[in-house]
Amino acid sequence: MFYCTVCKIETDYEYDIALSNGQYLHYSCVLMLQMQKHEIETALRIQKSQFTLSLFVPTDGAQQDIASETEIKDLRTKLAKLESILDELYDHLPCWPPDWEERKRLLIRDNGSICSHCDEEEDVYLVHDIPIFEGGTNELDNLTLICAECYRSMYREVDIFGTSTLKSSQSEFSEQFSAIQSAIDNDQKIQFDYKKPSNKRWTTRVVVPERLLNIPNSRESGETLCVEGFCELRQDTRVFALERMQDLEVIED
Repeated sequence: MFYCTVCKIETDYEYDIALSNGQYLHYSCVLMLQMQKHEIETALRIQKSQFTLSLFVPTDGAQQDIASETEIKDLRTKLAKLESILDELYDHLPCWPPDWEERKRLLIRDNGSICSHCDEEEDVYLVHDIPIFEGGTNELDNLTLICAECYRSMYREVDIFGTSTLKSSQSEFSEQFSAIQSAIDNDQKIQFDYKKPSNKRWTTRVVVPERLLNIPNSRESGETLCVEGFCELRQDTRVFALERMQDLEVIED
């Protein structure tokens, strides 16, 4: 039995997130934290705009809408706390975190756009020193900058920006992979029957696919090819393993 590290409520192994530090996370909990962060950032931007406006239009109404210094300080404290919680969760996501570009910016700020392998100043990309499926994390000390030429010389040809590529061991899913990628590219929905190992019956799902990704197996070695997207049945973002799908079809508009 696994429990969400945020709300401490039991998680669904098949649908929720297994973090690389051994903890688990509800998709709904991380989305809730992201929404709270966005709301506070929006509130702070509004207060900044209203304060600037009040300097040029000093009306009583405008002054009433401006939050006190204490209220603004409280919002900033809450924002810092949320950012700290999200940073910790993102450190251990089994995929590229939402703040990937921010992590890249931090490394460039500290080290410059220098490739860690050829020491040349180039357009660089962010990669893991130790891959997640080999026990690595998204923490800054496991991330490094590398130019495209060095990357291609060290690894097989893949999309360095994170789009999942189909491995030879997953060739049995090539037809599903192509259909899902086409649906993503063309903003279409997919429909399929899905069954978790613990269930006896298949359920029909309609999903708005967002991306394909390889998720490290937490109970055995290797990876599972999955699609992440908004499930209309659950009204939430979910991850589905291609190996547990059947009768996949792209829904035409």
